[in-house]
Amino acid sequence: MASSFPLRSLTIADRRLAALLLDNGPMLRTELAHRIGVSRPAITQMLSSLDRHGLIQEGEATKGTRGQPARPVGIRGSAGYSAGVSFSHSYVDVAIIDIAGREVAFQRARLTEPTPDAVADGARIALAQARAQATIVAADLIGLGFALPGDFRVDTPQLQAHRYFPAFDQLDAQAFFQSRFTEPVFVENDGRTSAMGERLAGLGRGCRDFLLIHIGHGVGGGLFLDNRLYRGAHFNAGPLGTFFPLDAPRPSGQDLLETLRALDIPVGDFDELDAIADTRPAEVEAWCTRAGQQLAPVLRHVADLIDPAFMIVGGRLPARLLARVAQATGLPSNDPRERYAGQAPTVRSSLLAARAGAIGAASIPVLDLFYP
Repeated sequence: MASSFPLRSLTIADRRLAALLLDNGPMLRTELAHRIGVSRPAITQMLSSLDRHGLIQEGEATKGTRGQPARPVGIRGSAGYSAGVSFSHSYVDVAIIDIAGREVAFQRARLTEPTPDAVADGARIALAQARAQATIVAADLIGLGFALPGDFRVDTPQLQAHRYFPAFDQLDAQAFFQSRFTEPVFVENDGRTSAMGERLAGLGRGCRDFLLIHIGHGVGGGLFLDNRLYRGAHFNAGPLGTFFPLDAPRPSGQDLLETLRALDIPVGDFDELDAIADTRPAEVEAWCTRAGQQLAPVLRHVADLIDPAFMIVGGRLPARLLARVAQATGLPSNDPRERYAGQAPTVRSSLLAARAGAIGAASIPVLDLFYP
């Protein structure tokens, strides 16, 4: 299996070419040369550099052309792997993806309490199980990402944790988890992490400008602008929570849990929502309708400001609930034939759904490698 260190030695030109193939899928050499603006011999040399790292695979030969049939080239996902960790109150999720963004393993471990030590212990167990599931026990991971419910300070590496996770407040999360794992550790806010997952493995693949609305413990989000995750001057861009007061009903996943509990519907955490949607569909539907209606005017205003290609409703909810919230916004799900200023934004629901946190966390090292 490929080691993380040779992949980290890729040149800027290597990474640019690999990123182009990740975004667009297999391409002919002539098309690659045209897109990058180099000669055919130059692109052959550049591909040889990637091939030395095991990153290139050839597809079926193109038929119907004169001379020797052309073969498209693409990224070999199995050239490397990355892992990601996401957690809630009572469980921790671990996903392993290959460098093309394909999920190869997913495991969940229970938490007795949402503390840094408990999360590290649960992540270690789930990561070992995920390695065994993917049969890559001996493979080096290019990194291990952590999706964290909180924001970051500019002046220190400490986390300003979400109020539901007080044990993480003021924690230097990168240093803490790095001291407990041998893989290179990356940390990021859970909303922006989910946006990174969409960029590599979801609806945002190959898209330069989109917004992810993260329905989780709060109303978070992540923003890609000009093909880069936009963190802002204080590294905390993306969340939409300030549009919705904490002392009133709001479109957050935590609000859904609390709404159901107020109706005497027992629910512990987000992983129980799929079953509850079957047994109490009217109550869940009512919340989804209200959440979508709350989001709609905010998304219109944000779209006027940043003009994304589309918006994705994602987060910790099951896929069908995210789809219902997106539908309840009343905003279009398909791109319009004509584009003009002030147009209603296109809103879609995440296909990664509740796995987006762990897949997004696993995407951090990959995006860091190919989009430095």
